[in-house]
Amino acid sequence: MNDTGGLSATAVLGSLRRSSRTKSASPPPVIVVEPPPPATLRIIVTSHSHPRLTKGGAEISAYALYQGLRNETGTTAWFLGCSNKRTQTRTGSCITQPFGDAEFIYDPTVDFDYFKFANRDPDFPRALDALIMRLRPDIVHAHHYAIFGLEMFWRIKKLLPRTRIVLTLHEYLAICHNHGQMVKANTNRLCRRESLLDCHTCFPYIPVPDLFLRKQYFLRFLASVDQFIAPSRFLADRYIAWGIPAAKITVLENIMTPRQEPAAAPDPRGDRDGKPRLRVGFFGQMSALKGILVLLHAARLLNARQVSGIIFDLFGDYSNQPPEYRDEMIKSLNDKALDKNVIYHGPYENEDVDALMQTVDVVVVPSIWWENSPVVIREALRNRRPVICSDIGGMAEAVRPGLDGLHFKVADAASLAILLEDLLADPDALDRLRATIAAPVPAEVSVRRHIEVYDEVLAAVAAE
Repeated sequence: MNDTGGLSATAVLGSLRRSSRTKSASPPPVIVVEPPPPATLRIIVTSHSHPRLTKGGAEISAYALYQGLRNETGTTAWFLGCSNKRTQTRTGSCITQPFGDAEFIYDPTVDFDYFKFANRDPDFPRALDALIMRLRPDIVHAHHYAIFGLEMFWRIKKLLPRTRIVLTLHEYLAICHNHGQMVKANTNRLCRRESLLDCHTCFPYIPVPDLFLRKQYFLRFLASVDQFIAPSRFLADRYIAWGIPAAKITVLENIMTPRQEPAAAPDPRGDRDGKPRLRVGFFGQMSALKGILVLLHAARLLNARQVSGIIFDLFGDYSNQPPEYRDEMIKSLNDKALDKNVIYHGPYENEDVDALMQTVDVVVVPSIWWENSPVVIREALRNRRPVICSDIGGMAEAVRPGLDGLHFKVADAASLAILLEDLLADPDALDRLRATIAAPVPAEVSVRRHIEVYDEVLAAVAAE
């Protein structure tokens, strides 16, 4: 576009007319007016990590959204993730671009306050300000507020009041100080509602007034969020009961990474010495709350009843768990009583999950906490593998019993063992379940539903 030096179009045209009168021998210059660029929706997607650094559900979902937005006509998207590698000591900046021109990584200089979810890094506000003013997004869609801190929402609004903030909720971090999982500290019993006195029982060293102020702190900064997205109705209802206005929460599933088409795998079913066989797959983190010990106890029960033909294939990692839990896992996996029916395959890469799921008959999700919207469930359903899951929270919501899979009583190994034994006795039940499995929403459809949410919150900007 021609550089007018800041003059108005009228002033430029007037100058050209005067020039044409004094130099009549020369034809007036032709003014080429470039059309304005097409309107684009500018979006920053943020997460507390990056899939190249960690493989959690939040960062994978956030990155899949970012990639989907970049493929949509009329949208410009960037990704802002986090690290804890202290790279800024070498680069001189706490926000760098190690993975591409449209991707940014924030690396804090100090430890994060996980009680208030406050960022104490003195370098972050200035770096965030510079990035936000450079990109000038219409939408900032956060898939977490860990590492960044809750204050980020208020700061963005202060810089660009017309920018809209969307927050996808993961876990119950604002409600529960116990890692946002709403289970009792030390006992892992389920917690069914917020209670300051119950919270104080879990954390007796934190005074009740401090727990009250923690909630007010969260509510103060979450007030800067224009729209919340909950991947499950269960999680949405928990947050509404806690204090988020119902009108500000939309239930919308997270976006999945594209399916990796696996090579043709042999049917995992078949005969072993003329007997039916059922392969049961576990995929994901092997933490205490994921219920892996429930699954191993069910395997022991089946062995004790001399039930043959049920094989448990375990795909996952427990190396990053607390030492006492790692020791328990090692002891369990080395238990001679499990040699016959448990196979531990170790960690796996996300791009391999589809091929691995093709090697099992069913996928078990035995978590003993509420969960939100486990990615592993939707990975199983897109591979047409029925899901056997605990009967609570986002798991029970995602798996329609008798259609997408089956439920068993949470934390009850005997209930799981009986259910699997019944499946072994009725091989046709798997075919009936596979015939009624509901496929997850395709990624491109989910991206467009997110854009519809953005359009709705931006409509309020036009009305201001």
